[in-house]
Amino acid sequence: MPQDLYILHRLRLPTAGQPVFEALAANVPGLTRSQARKALVAGLVKLAGKPVSDPRATVPAAGAAAELDLRHGVRSTYVRIRHGAAPLEQTLDLGILHLDEQMCVVDKPSGLASVPPPAGHTERKVHHVGEVLRRQLRKQGREAGFLGVVHRLDLDTSGCIAVALTREAQRMLAAQFAGTSAVRTYRCVVAGNPHHDADEIRGKQGRGEDGRRALVEENEPGVEAVTRYKVLRRFAHAAELEVELGTGRTHQVRVALAAIGCPVLGDRVYAKGNAYALAARLMLHAHTLEVDHPRTGSRLRVVSPLPALFKQVIEGLV
Repeated sequence: MPQDLYILHRLRLPTAGQPVFEALAANVPGLTRSQARKALVAGLVKLAGKPVSDPRATVPAAGAAAELDLRHGVRSTYVRIRHGAAPLEQTLDLGILHLDEQMCVVDKPSGLASVPPPAGHTERKVHHVGEVLRRQLRKQGREAGFLGVVHRLDLDTSGCIAVALTREAQRMLAAQFAGTSAVRTYRCVVAGNPHHDADEIRGKQGRGEDGRRALVEENEPGVEAVTRYKVLRRFAHAAELEVELGTGRTHQVRVALAAIGCPVLGDRVYAKGNAYALAARLMLHAHTLEVDHPRTGSRLRVVSPLPALFKQVIEGLV
């Protein structure tokens, strides 16, 4: 199975009545019908949030929401299920983009949490950056006494995330993210085409009438959010953007772009219809990170390459 398939895929299945395995193979680039059928049997597929394991299952309605969890592959889980064993609990791997005694910058895959959930928040074990990084460092013969994730990325966002390896480094890095010293740029693909080639989206981020985060009126509760973008490429019904954060609010990029009518492709919260279904993942990637090193003070710039599936979606738009 191609390496770029090893992620949590979220998509819409367009044709009611079609066998689920056929629909998955048709809508996930690189996935074969055989792999899709095995994924069903292995319990790696959900429809409308509910597990589906019957290989004869059909798509209940046009546009049905589906999840296909290929983060750990298909074969090992399928073999264990076929032999009556429970699936093994596994974890994802991180790309390490920078590592020294003070800090680490990792390449977080889509589907891995930045931090563990609050106590009692979920009955299911949730893998997160700190846990996976500690395991990887241990394999390298390095025991990390302290790991402090300094900032967060949304679950489905991939890319650069900084981790402090000492408490002093955590304090120094956190101050940069709280101010304007840390520079974060994202790459994303949005539905529609922004009116301007470059612009700043400035407003107050709060809650809309439906309870979702949104840019609200000045007299409503909220916090300032500043997002700058420039268009890298325009397609027929989409655009690739570079985005820089002026503030650090939850879901900020997704909220700001949805506010101008250009939601991020694959966004299951702020995008609807084709904007959700056109991508098998959230098309938002933390591409670069710049900070002052907590020990030396020198400027550190780290780049996370675009994931293969991200590039596949872009190629499909050309």
